[in-house]
Amino acid sequence: MQISENFREWRQEFSDGGGELRDFYMEACENVPAWLESNFNDIRGFRDELAAHIRDSSVGPFPSETQWGTDEILRDLWFDVFGAEPPPGDPYPVPQDRWGRHRMTTYMEDIPTTDTSRVPEPTRHWLAARGVTFDDLAAYREPGADVEYSRPEPAGFRTRLDELTAAGRRSGPAEGERAAEARADLLDAQRSYRETGHDEQAAAVDEILANREPRDD
Repeated sequence: MQISENFREWRQEFSDGGGELRDFYMEACENVPAWLESNFNDIRGFRDELAAHIRDSSVGPFPSETQWGTDEILRDLWFDVFGAEPPPGDPYPVPQDRWGRHRMTTYMEDIPTTDTSRVPEPTRHWLAARGVTFDDLAAYREPGADVEYSRPEPAGFRTRLDELTAAGRRSGPAEGERAAEARADLLDAQRSYRETGHDEQAAAVDEILANREPRDD
């Protein structure tokens, strides 16, 4: 499936940069229910196309990612923008109970969990609509928490990519052009963690690296 200009424009709207851009991102996510009602700038078309790209792995891998990693990033975007219900046709939906407590997204990263009086009403509505609680967010940040840095690439995924490519539903390789460089950077970071006694962070890198490996049958 080709990426439409409408899709590119909405991806820019939901850019996930840090700092001040994070506020714009969160505000955009909070506006989505109203935008869907009026189909503002064809956001329904964006929703349908995003679901199709997740289903068919048809957004090529981001430069430092595998195709699986890119699909997972788009699943996080779907959750932030359109809610907890998985996109239609998703062959690898994220279980509802993973969000917030074990799996973090851009929208949730900076929400306070100690002094929750500072949390504005739009954020509370966003959390409630997705079944995520402040306790979930706090549990994610606990030392030694069961944090899902990334899900393992599932067995048979590369075969599925070949089939989708042959059917004309996707194109391109399974790896981004800087995936090897990103792996080297992770290994450098891991060495630094170990040298400075940060064993938990070093172990997390092992998990990230393992989850990027193909698991075909």
